[in-house]
Amino acid sequence: MSTTSSITTSSATDVSGNTYTTAVSNDELKSEDFITLMLTELKLQDPTKTVDSSSMLSNQLQLSTLKANNATVDAMESLQSSFEQSALSNSAAIIGNIVENGDMDDAGNAKQYKVSSVAMNDGTISLTAYELTGYYDVYYFNEVASGSEVVDSSNEDSSISLTNSEGTTYNYSTYNKTYDALAAEISKTKGLTASMAQNSAGNYQMVVSASNGSSSITQNNLDLTYSEDTATAYSSTAKTIAYNNITKIY
Repeated sequence: MSTTSSITTSSATDVSGNTYTTAVSNDELKSEDFITLMLTELKLQDPTKTVDSSSMLSNQLQLSTLKANNATVDAMESLQSSFEQSALSNSAAIIGNIVENGDMDDAGNAKQYKVSSVAMNDGTISLTAYELTGYYDVYYFNEVASGSEVVDSSNEDSSISLTNSEGTTYNYSTYNKTYDALAAEISKTKGLTASMAQNSAGNYQMVVSASNGSSSITQNNLDLTYSEDTATAYSSTAKTIAYNNITKIY
């Protein structure tokens, strides 16, 4: 066995004493290696069976073309990988957003989903999302030491009125009524919930929520302070959505 440049060749001797090449190996042959190989082959050829030099040059050209094609394939694969990474990075920007994908509920309304993560599999980007099941208005009332504290003991006609998203108004008397009792009464109304929640300071707050949003609260002969916020509820089951199927992003 002999080595020329980066080419490794194996040779043998026939019964007539002529040496000939039996194998050539190289992980990455260059153009000059083919010339060296051709000259070595000519040098070691059987004088009675000469090698066709034009055939060798043709083989060299074919091998060079194959190498160029392989380089092109490698470049395309690298470009594709770069494109996929860029697409994945861009799609990650919608994590936390609400999206639609054309799905409809039984009432014919577009379903909405909150995106929690994105992933790519075989060049296809998919989202993991949770269906939005409802909007809520949330009211946080002033702190009290206990839920057994009376809301108002001075005005017999004191009350709270809550109007829901459909425009229906519900009135709740607050005279000589504890916060616990008031919360329990409000929770009996469809679409409304109320509870006494303990905060980090050890005090209690009445928290009232109204489904579907667009609600309002008014008071009569009462001056309770409160803050208002909105909240959303989502299904507990994740759904996989194809990124290409998204029709709207909020």
